[in-house]
Amino acid sequence: MPRPSVTLAIVFVLAALLPAMGYAKTSKNDDAKGELKLEDLFPEKSIFGPTAQGAEFSADGRYAAYLYRPYNERRHGNDLWIYDFKTGKTERITDIGMMSKFQRSSRIVIEDRLKKHKPEADKEDKKSDEEESADGEEKEKDDAKEKGTEKSEEELKAERDIYLNVSDKDADDEYSPVYSGIASFQWHPKENRILLISEGDVYLIDDLAQPKPIRLTKTDERESQVAFLPDGSGYTVRRGDAVLRFTFGEHLIEQLSPNLPSGESLSQYAISPDGKRMALISRTRDSSGGRTVDIIRYRDRFAKSDSVSRTVSDDEVKPQTIKVYLYEFDAAETERADLIQVFEETIDEPRDIISSPSWSLDNEQVTFCFFDQENSEVQIRLAKWPDGDEIAEATKTAKRERQKDFGKQMSEAKEKDAEDQTPGRRGPRGGSSAAPELLKIDAKTVYQFKHYGGPNTPSMVSPEFAGDNKSIVFISEQSGFRHVHLLDPLYESVRQLTNGHFEVYPIRFSDDHNQLFVVATKESAARRMVYVLDLEEGELTRLNKEDGTFSDVAVSNDGKRMVGNYVTFGELTELVAQNEKQKVTTITDSHPEATKDLVEVEPEFFEYENRHGHKIAGMMFKPQGWKKRDKHPLLIYVYGGPLGSSHSVNDGSYSSDGYFFQMYMAQKHGYVTIVVDPRGQSGYGGLFEKSNFEQVGKPQVEDLVDGVKFMTENFNTDDQRVAIYGWSFGGFQTQMCLYTEPDVFQVGMAGAGPTQWENYNSWYATGTVGPSRKGKPDQEKYSLIPLAKNLKGKLLLVHGMEDTNVLFQDTMAVYRALLKADKETNVELFLDPTGGHGLGGDVKRLGRMRKYEEFLLRTIGTDKTP
Repeated sequence: MPRPSVTLAIVFVLAALLPAMGYAKTSKNDDAKGELKLEDLFPEKSIFGPTAQGAEFSADGRYAAYLYRPYNERRHGNDLWIYDFKTGKTERITDIGMMSKFQRSSRIVIEDRLKKHKPEADKEDKKSDEEESADGEEKEKDDAKEKGTEKSEEELKAERDIYLNVSDKDADDEYSPVYSGIASFQWHPKENRILLISEGDVYLIDDLAQPKPIRLTKTDERESQVAFLPDGSGYTVRRGDAVLRFTFGEHLIEQLSPNLPSGESLSQYAISPDGKRMALISRTRDSSGGRTVDIIRYRDRFAKSDSVSRTVSDDEVKPQTIKVYLYEFDAAETERADLIQVFEETIDEPRDIISSPSWSLDNEQVTFCFFDQENSEVQIRLAKWPDGDEIAEATKTAKRERQKDFGKQMSEAKEKDAEDQTPGRRGPRGGSSAAPELLKIDAKTVYQFKHYGGPNTPSMVSPEFAGDNKSIVFISEQSGFRHVHLLDPLYESVRQLTNGHFEVYPIRFSDDHNQLFVVATKESAARRMVYVLDLEEGELTRLNKEDGTFSDVAVSNDGKRMVGNYVTFGELTELVAQNEKQKVTTITDSHPEATKDLVEVEPEFFEYENRHGHKIAGMMFKPQGWKKRDKHPLLIYVYGGPLGSSHSVNDGSYSSDGYFFQMYMAQKHGYVTIVVDPRGQSGYGGLFEKSNFEQVGKPQVEDLVDGVKFMTENFNTDDQRVAIYGWSFGGFQTQMCLYTEPDVFQVGMAGAGPTQWENYNSWYATGTVGPSRKGKPDQEKYSLIPLAKNLKGKLLLVHGMEDTNVLFQDTMAVYRALLKADKETNVELFLDPTGGHGLGGDVKRLGRMRKYEEFLLRTIGTDKTP
């Protein structure tokens, strides 16, 4: 198990008493392999395999199904797999052979694999059609005869063995046809049957003992959001803008979604637990504003410009109207259903948000939330299914409005007729009998509050009903951290259920909605582990046995079994199953054997206090044989910006920059390397995530300067040889450090940094950096251009010239500013002419890391100070 995070006091003790502890250990196979090489850590193809996705339990809790593909099928789509907790066995339920019975694309892939498997000798023995033209007629007869011969069982089995065991050549051939696989699945609410979607069509697995897909749809349109009906008698599926209901054994196909008013399209929907009602959200069709900007491509003889769409902070956001409706299916069968509008709002800011509607278990109420970015207000709304009197009153109002509108249209038509003097012109017609009556009964705002936390939290509020059909559960950052809250709509009062300097993220409710399964960072910000929250008592109980980081977690309804992707430093990410006795079984084997040797080195977690008293998390690699008396160069990797709910200091995070290059520079060149999560990162509470607002990059500089001081005082790193690097926001942050604290940071490598925030996309910039007015590039004041003249050290600017995320022009602008400030000997450019935001064009990861290594050795040297 990895070492837990340590407090400042403990770090002092360790530094004083155990100076050799925590150094980067040598892999057990180093003697056999020779020295550590960048080529081993950054090969052209990934050293990691695919991970499992979307795990879910069957209703009886015996089976866990998941989507997965083995390493040799990494280029292809996932298949459906099942783990049986009773037998402890794993079974692959679908494969390309099964799906080839239905899909031409799968047959093409199989043909390609079989063709590649044929020996080269067979290919050489084949003569071209031109060489055999004289025997062409006879050959056609032979071919026809051969095609008419059925293959034996042995031949079919041999072929199946070939195309199911994908060769390395096929696995890496980017130009070979690709198997689509299974996109999604859902368990039957009561039985061990599964619906799945592949290439936009719906299939049924009816019998797990003899799993064979049964095709249920075959259409040109792609189906999505397939779900069993609550009683399992059929299923619903979304097809374009319509939600359809299929009942097993019946010919009738019903469209559940109503005809929406002109100009509106279906956005989201939720069907009530009894399957008789729908809550849906509509939007007026997107008419986004924004602009186009040019990027230059250097792929041909002459450079070409290409236009890409972009909406920046001072662009106008075209208003969109969103509405929430309620609708009843049973009444719709007789064309007497009313479309009940319970909410209408205009979205005119990039981060205005409406959550998916959620039903109470008694099918009588719907809750959702709306976030208004302009005034930072969250509204939790409650809509009750109206009674007869409310519907009657709303119907009267609707009819009056409809007649008024019809009269207005008729009057306008008559005036037009008189003006045009066109005989035979007709006024507007009456409404269609298929169009439901539009009633308006507003949902009540049962709780509203100002959101002063991180920019990503409002999208996580997502209110849902507890099991009492009264209380509403939601996520909020009102306490400073993302925690679970319980709202009593009757008294509009809120009780916080989880507390502390950690964050909680829901997985799912138990079927009765009395328990909530979550992942939380309760025991360490670097680890997400699995808990069950009792909504009555507010008690949070840990479920997983092993310490580490869990993702894509599924928990059985009784909370006794779980599956999830698990990782910790020293081990690779695999899907694990934990049974009712807390026995843990690894059920996937996703990665090449050689990769396991490359992740044996475990970084040391640490934390320190910044100048304001905040705890800042980090992890470090020390050189082999590290002793405190020796001064080593310090290399810092940083991101620094909000990432939703994640950050860089995570147990089991094997990133190219934050793990492999850091580990390499420690082992190979004697650096002390650290990864730091300063204020500005997500996952450490609202204060951290919102720290950039109207002071972008400044809190991070403070925390990183304090980090350099901490490392100098406690680990004797050389404060005259400090290098920092990062990508995207980290590229911006690297430059910010070198321009504003040039005496602390001597060397920087800045990748694709948004140095001119007024040019970045409005969704991110207005939530992270600061407000902006239409037509006024207010965020220009956060540009790094005026600060560049302060550079004293050495800076490497890295960018992909075809980057459509952070525009390459940003790097060119800061480069020009540096040249104008006579910093031509301080700055270097490393460009990928065909690369995007993560490069990947002419410059691969290995090439970037080679450049980093060379630049660091040339600027701050190697190993300890003599």
